[in-house]
Amino acid sequence: MLKASVISLLLALTSSFLLAAEETLLLGDDISIKVLFFEPAGATTPPPLALMIAGGSSNEFMARAQFWLGKEFVERGWAIAVPISPDGKRFSTENASLFPELIERIRASHQLNSNKPLLIGISSGGSAAIVIAANNPTLYSGVVATPGRIKNDTSISMLRELPIYLRVGERDDFHWNRDLDSMTKRLRAAGAEVDSAIMPDARHIFRLDWDNLQIWLQKLQ
Repeated sequence: MLKASVISLLLALTSSFLLAAEETLLLGDDISIKVLFFEPAGATTPPPLALMIAGGSSNEFMARAQFWLGKEFVERGWAIAVPISPDGKRFSTENASLFPELIERIRASHQLNSNKPLLIGISSGGSAAIVIAANNPTLYSGVVATPGRIKNDTSISMLRELPIYLRVGERDDFHWNRDLDSMTKRLRAAGAEVDSAIMPDARHIFRLDWDNLQIWLQKLQ
């Protein structure tokens, strides 16, 4: 039987002055996952949910270092859940199966609207978000990967019209920009609805064009 243990603590992010509820969720075969949960202040209606996948090994340090992206979503009315990898390994195909239950537990603990959750991520977190969504594309409303990439050996069949917002910097330090066209073609061939573009003069990490992204997000809702 699936069990859940929730410990609610208030933690301040010094860079954003947001308060996080820290929750420890016990899933499936006694897998314990810490989740940092942020919600918009003063919300009068249940907010939509987005799950942010941190880059690197998806540990807490990386989650907090990259939370500026989550903060921008919270400021625009989203609730953000940031899962911390339980074993120091990146979230990917190996642990994508945890996410349906993880989402169910998060919903049980918070007042959220009924829309499907959004997956967002930066760098390898953006790549992981695409892989996680590819394992169960009907579970998610879409993916925001800024940047993200898919490797040649990544299985992305049957994406079932999954919306993907993919951005890569023009001066990407790891040259992901060179693969954007081929990635876009692969994702579209698999059935995804891809909105991809190069961010002018940007490097690997960059701020989003919210005027453009907001139009895309409104279509999801």
